[in-house]
Amino acid sequence: MVSPGIKGGGALWEIEDLGVHIGTREILAPLTLSLAAGQVYGLIGPNGSGKSTLLKILARQLMPGKGVVRFEGVPLGEWGGRAFSRKVAYMPQFTPPAEAMTVRELVALGRYPWHGALGRFGGEDEAAVEAAIQRTGLKTYESRMVDSLSGGERQRAWLALMLAQGTRCLLLDEPTSALDIAHQIEVLNIVRELAADGGDMTVLVVLHDINLAARTCDALVAIRAGHLVAHGPSREMMTPETLKAIYGIEMGVVPHPLSGEPMGFVL
Repeated sequence: MVSPGIKGGGALWEIEDLGVHIGTREILAPLTLSLAAGQVYGLIGPNGSGKSTLLKILARQLMPGKGVVRFEGVPLGEWGGRAFSRKVAYMPQFTPPAEAMTVRELVALGRYPWHGALGRFGGEDEAAVEAAIQRTGLKTYESRMVDSLSGGERQRAWLALMLAQGTRCLLLDEPTSALDIAHQIEVLNIVRELAADGGDMTVLVVLHDINLAARTCDALVAIRAGHLVAHGPSREMMTPETLKAIYGIEMGVVPHPLSGEPMGFVL
């Protein structure tokens, strides 16, 4: 296993002996992992390996069968709903439709944890929405209906909602899966910049393209068949031996012709 060796703040997430079963099928084997604040983590591995399940547990969308998960030192079950939503934002793999809703209206939903259903939408809320729209380059789209946007534009709108939420951690489940390469880069660049600008903001993102993951993320967490295979700084993970352990096929690694960063390819 690759040594973590990850720089950053203290442990934001502490995962201890986490396991999930559906019937007799083991979805996640007992998994222990510590994730630092202020990092972008890529969750990688083959389809069906348990990446989305892990993210759903962190987002409190799914209860683990065993083990404990702590956020900021507090077990997830002890967090109140609104208090947790002020700290953690989750984007599922398939975002729901936003029928008859403009981009600005969607982004404004990110302020719900701060004022509730009956609370007053005040100046601080408006400023957060405006900043999120500007930050994601959506100002010219703010009056457009969300469902009329392209895939890349919709993903940016959902990222803006999460940014307006003012959280400390973003959980993104395959945000680029339905996008072409140009929009993948656009969305992941925003993710990278948000983490860089956000001080101690932490991002966990499920990605399938190992080279995009290595390019975007400070560190990678690799899961295969429910088991933690390796985790560590992206550059250290990009070796033929580690990639074979993750994906089960022979892979090579070469330096990028311009940046020199390692790139993986199938032999």
